[in-house]
Amino acid sequence: MTTKRAAVAALLLAPAVALFAQDQADIAFPEGYRDWYQHHTTVNLQGHTPEGEVGIQNVYVNPAARAGLRSGKFEDGAMFVVDRFSYRNEDADTLKQDTRKVVAVMVRNAERYKATGGWGFQAFKGGNPDQPVVKDQGAACFTCHIPHAANNYLFTRGE
Repeated sequence: MTTKRAAVAALLLAPAVALFAQDQADIAFPEGYRDWYQHHTTVNLQGHTPEGEVGIQNVYVNPAARAGLRSGKFEDGAMFVVDRFSYRNEDADTLKQDTRKVVAVMVRNAERYKATGGWGFQAFKGGNPDQPVVKDQGAACFTCHIPHAANNYLFTRGE
């Protein structure tokens, strides 16, 4: 491809790339998610890979995601929220939830998020709605979900 053709192609693709970049950035903080159904809680101990995932995580699902967990089919609007905290040893036998690390969001929109399996991703540092952290259109998030393609790209199953 000539330099001129490459420049023209880049100019033509720029609006599409910008639109795709907006798709992930416009995922809003899920106000009220702690009133949704709490699907499960997981404790990822030291040595868990990736290391950044170490902590206590509570997984919440909205009604559409709960219906999808029951049926195996997720409609647009289904949403999962992972509320992840660090933990501390309260004593020799007890782990206690500590500081909130992140509120991670996964939302279904098959058309809008085609490049990431029909799911959009966003995360909010420390649970702060003003601190979204996903800057790569969800690519890094989706990389970890790809091995779960047969399960709708989800780590979790059923109810």
